[in-house]
Amino acid sequence: MAASTGAEVRNGLDSDRSPHSSRGKGDHSKKMELIKEILQLNTKIKNMEREKSTHLYSKRSDFRKDFSHIEDADMKFTNEHASEKVKLKQQLNKIRSMVKKFHHELQDVKPTPEFVEKLKIIMEDIEKTISAFKEEQRIHYEELMREEKATTQEIQALEKRFEAWSQAGPVNLDTPRSARPKPLASARDVTKDLPPEVAAFERFLQQTGGHRGGWDEYDHQTFMKFRNKHKGKPLFIRELYPALPTKTEHQIREHENWYQEYSSLNEKKKDAIQSWRVKKEHEKKEVLAQAEEESESEEDERMLKLQEKIEKEKEDRFKKLNAWKVQKELERVQEEERKLREDLAKKAEEEREKERQEKLRAMVQEYKQQKNEVDDFLKLEEMAQREAEAEAKRKQLAKELPRLKQRNQKIFEEKLAREKAKEEADKKKKERLERIKSQVKVDVKRDPSRLLKPTAGWMEREKNKGSDGGGQVLSMQHRAVPSWRQGLH
Repeated sequence: MAASTGAEVRNGLDSDRSPHSSRGKGDHSKKMELIKEILQLNTKIKNMEREKSTHLYSKRSDFRKDFSHIEDADMKFTNEHASEKVKLKQQLNKIRSMVKKFHHELQDVKPTPEFVEKLKIIMEDIEKTISAFKEEQRIHYEELMREEKATTQEIQALEKRFEAWSQAGPVNLDTPRSARPKPLASARDVTKDLPPEVAAFERFLQQTGGHRGGWDEYDHQTFMKFRNKHKGKPLFIRELYPALPTKTEHQIREHENWYQEYSSLNEKKKDAIQSWRVKKEHEKKEVLAQAEEESESEEDERMLKLQEKIEKEKEDRFKKLNAWKVQKELERVQEEERKLREDLAKKAEEEREKERQEKLRAMVQEYKQQKNEVDDFLKLEEMAQREAEAEAKRKQLAKELPRLKQRNQKIFEEKLAREKAKEEADKKKKERLERIKSQVKVDVKRDPSRLLKPTAGWMEREKNKGSDGGGQVLSMQHRAVPSWRQGLH
């Protein structure tokens, strides 16, 4: 996993340092393949971690105590891997920040020796940092490869031992211990390379029926539960006897003796394995030191070639940088000339626009002045005309005033004459009525009964009643009937 990550980092840095390479598509495809491979490895690692936690480190496993030291070592390696990952990210962030700083400096190129020297120092720092990072990763990878090689050899040796153990005949657990056959020659040969304590423990397991002493898992777990409850005191045997109806008290005591011997041999085996591990670690360090001494000459030669290659690449990059700076300086001068021409043209255009605006303002000012003069003249002319009209009206009114007075006097006199004639007529009418009234004398007697008699008009009507030609009416005038209603009732 670390090697794949390191390879991806190196490819990413190389591609950042040569962005104009013609192999961009090939590098991109390689990166995609590398990322795909890393994802597959991550999936495999997760599956292996799950299986390891299920089968080796599970609390229900009978061999948890045997694998506890492996679990501790695994936890230690996991923490080291996490710290190494953090350190690797910090180094990459440092390199990335230096490259960004270099790119930022290139955005404002100055044709001065100080600026060129500053860029040179930044490039050298970046080169040193990348070279140190690559060298550190190379040493780490070589160490991992040596450890992998040594671990592979150890695994192969253990596989051979496992194959030899698998070739041994099965142990008959029902056979009494005294009647069990001796282990085969191949099985005896397997333990000859192991420490005496480990070999004794393995022989004890083969002869006594494994890690449960020939008992099934339920009986052995019940035995361990009662034994741990009483902390190994003999009193637990009496309480355990009713819980195991298939076992006699003698068998339980034999199992207790077996477990005590099993525990003693197991502790000796663990101590021996620890001593063996320390010895192997010491031997491993000696082998690594010897391998490092042997590879010193090759390493020096390789480092010399690497240094020559770095110097050559550095010189090539310096040449390219100088050519690039010259090109950039030329482009900058051309750009400045273009901007200068544009500025001059812009200023000339602004001057012309300014003159045009001044002319327009002068014309507008002149137009406003003329318009104000015309307005003032029109106002004066209008005022003079109004005064002339008022004077003409006054003169006309002075001429018409006697005539109007005469007309009004005539109208007033006519009105008085009409009122006087009306009064005379009313007076004459009143006198005439008085005169007629004095000539006629009317004397009417009161007759209240005449109210119940028919009037003269009614009596006259009754007289003429027979001459009206009464009888049955033969026809009566009606309104016209529409054609569409004729014949309907």
